[in-house]
Amino acid sequence: MREIIVGFIGAGAMGGALIKAVLRVIDKNRIVITSRVSENRARIAGELGVIEAANNTELTMQSDVVFLAVKPRQLPGVLREIAPYCSGKILVSVAAGVTLASIREYLAGAAPQALIRAMPNIAASVGESMTALAVETALSETESAVKAVALTRELLAYSGLTELVDEDLMDCVTAVSGSGPAYGFIFIEALADAAVSLGMPRPAAYTFAAQTLKGASALVLESAQHPAALKDAVCSPSGTTIEAVRTLEASGFRTAIIEAARAAALKSRSLADSGKL
Repeated sequence: MREIIVGFIGAGAMGGALIKAVLRVIDKNRIVITSRVSENRARIAGELGVIEAANNTELTMQSDVVFLAVKPRQLPGVLREIAPYCSGKILVSVAAGVTLASIREYLAGAAPQALIRAMPNIAASVGESMTALAVETALSETESAVKAVALTRELLAYSGLTELVDEDLMDCVTAVSGSGPAYGFIFIEALADAAVSLGMPRPAAYTFAAQTLKGASALVLESAQHPAALKDAVCSPSGTTIEAVRTLEASGFRTAIIEAARAAALKSRSLADSGKL
């Protein structure tokens, strides 16, 4: 692990979050980055002390593992650019909606050690991401793929939780955990607005709202109880919490969340076939 070089093509919000997580595993001198937006590259390199590569080709030649942290529409051009230099490399794509079969096609016969599709989220920057990894089904049990997944999980050990999933679940993962932090941010903002409307200063309102959601999440993960059982436990008869829950249900809160996630999944599914790649 100490000897490998890890490259990041893309240093935006998601790329930057992953770089911060990987920095807790390997030395900054073994992380190389490029970015289409030079300001992002310079800022990340300046803040974190990682190495800037002149271009994507140079980065790929230097690296053992290459994270492709670019927008879906940018990925085909990047893959064609680096394809001649991918042999023996582990490629990890975080581009939503782009299948492993498409990535293989764009590589035009190149022979990387493994192709991995990853869906992390922005909370990787604070070690709280939920990240899914998928590999090509036909190769998933080969020695090279098993080693590549193990190495990738090791690199992402400080990003949060990682799970290996079948690729056909990746659109679902994108909708639930990939996009999910945005839903949480809206909930926190709305809850804080409610606190402000009831007289709480705004800085305190954000702290109360965010810590409350963090605590609820931790309780679900650590108690192994069903969320409904935990909800029932805090809903006293004729109490304040059940009145709030009743209002949420009457307002379509649960349905809104389900429909939002379904919309995100459908968008993810359509990206590769929409002509926008």
